[in-house]
Formats: sequence, structure tokens, C-alpha cells
Amino acid sequence: MFQNLKGNGRVWIHAANRALTPSEVSTIKSKFTQFCASWDAHGNSLLAEFEIAHNQILILAVDEDHESASGCSIDKATEVFRAIDEKFQLDLFNRMNLTFLSNDEIRIVQMMDINQAYHSNIIKDSTTFLDNTVSLLVDFKSRWEVPFSQSWAFRKVKKLAQTS
Repeated sequence: MFQNLKGNGRVWIHAANRALTPSEVSTIKSKFTQFCASWDAHGNSLLAEFEIAHNQILILAVDEDHESASGCSIDKATEVFRAIDEKFQLDLFNRMNLTFLSNDEIRIVQMMDINQAYHSNIIKDSTTFLDNTVSLLVDFKSRWEVPFSQSWAFRKVKKLAQTS
């Protein structure tokens, strides 16, 4: 994913609260293809790509070695995510939704339920955790999908266990 983007880059990751329909995927990809083709920062074109991962995770990436995204350009990207969120009711901006892969399907666990999910073996150490908080392209490529035991969420569960 994002093999055409090299060097320093940023990513914006938004998880939908459900799998997307084929029609939604087509509409969303079309919208972001158009957006990436015209996205600019202060009149300078941005080199950007968009992907939908696991039929549920929307990811926009920009190569900042080519041109850096500015506040205004980031606002434009956020507007596109918001419009898609409103149109399809995807809850894209709910950062309390944590995403995991289970049998090649996305599973969502609320942040407040993570401790219970772990201790009831819904989530195991080896369960793939999708760290949607990464913001750098290099981190996305190296640690977006990690075993739960290597995630910040696991450290949170362990810390809760020590205090209770």
C-alpha cells in the first residue's frame, strides 16, 4: 500500500463502523481519486494516494518530500472525510472505536471495553491491532498492523491490570 509514496509522508486513517458496500466503495474511491488529483497546498500540487483497507478503513496519504500539506489543505481533506461520513453514516471520527482483524474481518471494540475484551479472550496477544492513530507514512508502513501485545492499547490494558 502506498508504494508510490516515498520518504516523509503523512497519513490520515478513519475506520468505518461497518463494512462498506460495493456501491459505497466505488463512490468513496471516486471521490478521493478526484480529490487527490486536485489537492494542493498554497497552489502547489500534493502527491497523494487513497486506499480502502479491509473494506472498512479509509486511508489518505501524502508524500511530504514532494510538497507538505498545510493547515488549509488538511482542512480540505477533513471536509471530504466528513462529507463521506455524513452521506454514509460511517462514524469515521469516533476515535473510541478500536479496530482489530479477526479471521480477515474487521472487529471494533470500544475503548472503554478493551480491558474486558482482552480478559475474556475476545482479543488475544496475537490478535492483529490496527493502530489508526499513526500519522506518519513510515509508521503506517511499519506498525499500522501489529499484534495486540505490541500496541499502545495493550499497554493500556496492562496498566489497568496493575492499578486494579
